[in-house]
Amino acid sequence: MCTLILLDRVVPQIPVIAAANRDEFFARPAAPPVHFAATTERPAFVAPQDLDAGGTWMGVNSKGVFVGLTNRPAAAKPVGARSRGLLVVDALGADSAPSVVREADRQQAERYAPFNLLATDGRETWLIRRTEDGVQTRHPLEPGIHVICNRDPDDPSSTKVGRIKGLLADLDFGLTRERLVSELFRVLGAHPTSSNPLENPCVHTAEYGTRSSSVLMLGASRDSYWYADGAPCETKYRDFTVLLDDLRASRQV
Repeated sequence: MCTLILLDRVVPQIPVIAAANRDEFFARPAAPPVHFAATTERPAFVAPQDLDAGGTWMGVNSKGVFVGLTNRPAAAKPVGARSRGLLVVDALGADSAPSVVREADRQQAERYAPFNLLATDGRETWLIRRTEDGVQTRHPLEPGIHVICNRDPDDPSSTKVGRIKGLLADLDFGLTRERLVSELFRVLGAHPTSSNPLENPCVHTAEYGTRSSSVLMLGASRDSYWYADGAPCETKYRDFTVLLDDLRASRQV
């Protein structure tokens, strides 16, 4: 996933809003979100699927923990590296955002290509970063709007982050849920520059581009999930909220 926008504890009654585009090679197979049942090792979770290496790029579990990952650039993938999507699945076994940090700490010796891993539970938000030289750090994020692409979160030197923040600048947090979702669809499907397609939220090149798009809301009274299985500028979002019903029911038991 290459664009992850988090509206973190800024919208009344909806502490977690994640809007994301996954950019990937078109030849790499993937599948829309499904519900993964709880096991003795982990809680139930909902996530789309990477059918090539397994795992996922984002998901939410029955404990209300959202996890999302963006790739960081690297000259070469580490030899014997484990899929970063499997790290996301491992993180979805946590019962809180701090527990995700502990899981990532536990895996510091594991070989992964560079990544940004975000975890939030509506109370705390953490960002774990692994750079090309293998150094892994983590720090909490304060409530606000965060844009995470392929470099450091909210990187002021990134023109892509700057453009996305510009598109979000006039967002009205008092909008109805439906209007807010529509505005996020607009941002995710935008092409503010024609000079470099990789600098747009919605990416189009011959072999690589935005493969899917998601808007996920975790609220005080209800959750919502929309997913487009293709570029959001040309693909209709489908409502996958029903997949979250069992997760919410298990939280209320």
